[in-house]
Amino acid sequence: MFSLLRLAIWIAGIITVATFVLGYFGYEPNLDYWNAQKEHCAAMLSDCRGTFVRKGADGVVERCQWDCVDPGLLIRKR
Repeated sequence: MFSLLRLAIWIAGIITVATFVLGYFGYEPNLDYWNAQKEHCAAMLSDCRGTFVRKGADGVVERCQWDCVDPGLLIRKR
């Protein structure tokens, strides 16, 4: 139990230090990205669900894009 608490403290510390280092070099985390992508990903999931019902698993593999979230947009230049 103590090791789990210690791990959580280390992760919080690393995130805090990384945020300050990013700010020093002129970058910031894109906090609005998740809200903007949520609608887009939900629409893609709905389309894939319809494709799965109509064409089966083979149609889903051909038509659906599984890379809905782009990690490159999580950090942006100020």
